[in-house]
Amino acid sequence: MVPSLSTKDLILTTLSAAAVAVLLRVFVVGLFSIPSHSMEHTLRAGDNIVVSKVSTWFDSHQRGDVIVFELPDSLRGTAPDEPFIKRIVGMPGDTVRISRRGVTVNRIPLPPPASSATTRAIRSGRKRIIVPSGHYFVMGDNRENSWDSRYWGTLSKDHIIGTALLIYWSYGPSDDNAEPHIRWDRMFHRVL
Repeated sequence: MVPSLSTKDLILTTLSAAAVAVLLRVFVVGLFSIPSHSMEHTLRAGDNIVVSKVSTWFDSHQRGDVIVFELPDSLRGTAPDEPFIKRIVGMPGDTVRISRRGVTVNRIPLPPPASSATTRAIRSGRKRIIVPSGHYFVMGDNRENSWDSRYWGTLSKDHIIGTALLIYWSYGPSDDNAEPHIRWDRMFHRVL
């Protein structure tokens, strides 16, 4: 015979589960929706992703990581407090050079991301940036359509929310179907 739960046990179990869920959501993982095309084709507008907040605890970000962050107040203006998502290109101490031919980091050419929507040369002017300590240089994979460190400077590590892990839901048009639909082929793919 299975023992029955008392009302007190049921309430305590429910409250404990809710507390664990809130703690996980606040400190360990986050769920975010991609609103723009700046990371295509790695991430598309309408993708919903899981983000690990643990990487910010240990300051373990690496070049190539796709991160979610908040803009500093000085850049946000009247825009809503929506998080941004970009790829880390330059680490603290790196020298990043941008020209029409592409991006170099510490004099090594950086190939565009494999899934990038960009096929043309970068349009922004020539720049040379030395990434300060505690900051990162970030760019969108769709470099023709991304408002990133080329325009507003480096990103302080204090503004990073976490590292993108995987796409858990995707809804919108695709290359072969202009009508919005569930993009089953994108679900549960790691963000690389």
